[in-house]
Amino acid sequence: MTSCFMNYRTGDGEHVATHVGDELSRRFGKGEVFRASDSIPAGADFEQRLRKAVRGSEVLLAVIGPRWLEKREADGLRAIDDPADWTRWEIAAAFEAGVTVIPVLIESTPRLRAADLPDDLAPLARCQYRRLRHRNVGPDLDEIAEAVLIAAPDLEERVRAREEAGTGVGETGAGTGNSMGDVRGNAVQAGEYRVDGVVVNGDHATTHTGSGDLNQNSTVNHIAGDHNSTVNNVSGDQRMRDQSTGRVDRRGRA
Repeated sequence: MTSCFMNYRTGDGEHVATHVGDELSRRFGKGEVFRASDSIPAGADFEQRLRKAVRGSEVLLAVIGPRWLEKREADGLRAIDDPADWTRWEIAAAFEAGVTVIPVLIESTPRLRAADLPDDLAPLARCQYRRLRHRNVGPDLDEIAEAVLIAAPDLEERVRAREEAGTGVGETGAGTGNSMGDVRGNAVQAGEYRVDGVVVNGDHATTHTGSGDLNQNSTVNHIAGDHNSTVNNVSGDQRMRDQSTGRVDRRGRA
């Protein structure tokens, strides 16, 4: 299901439909906007995808330019008068499915009149429209986007949920969340993490992985891995002998 279906006539404002579709995709997400040239993959059943997309949309934007109504077929008849005309069929199917239809008039294109339209498109003349003008393109696009949000009331919540997911709120696609809280110094966050040596969490700590004396005057927060000396959450001045001696002299606070 997509929120917005882009309807347009080839040879009459398809570049505007592309621009509007790209802008709505940027604002709401590409998956929320259906445009046949982008949304139907190669090899797919074109008619089946179109029919399903129209009926599953919440709003249809009918992009209408100066030649939309009067474009002629090879036989001289108006394309809009042909029941098999895809531009006509998509709008009629949207009305039948209860989809909100918003005409987008390009530049100074006049409003449609019901008397000039086939019967199944007559409601289009009564639909409140929006206009897109190159001298006012920013505010006009804002109005079109706002009209889509009104027609698709759940769209804003879906957009917000995707934005939160994209900033790391909750689980990511890799299954890694941020559970570290405030971090000072260097930190590594990963889904799987294996340690074969020694990890020290703290500033300016001294680590010794062999045998012999370990002299340390700073706080050791945590040491993990293979080591021959015993160090376990101590602070203050300390001197440690090799583990094999079994003797530990401590001066300071345990």
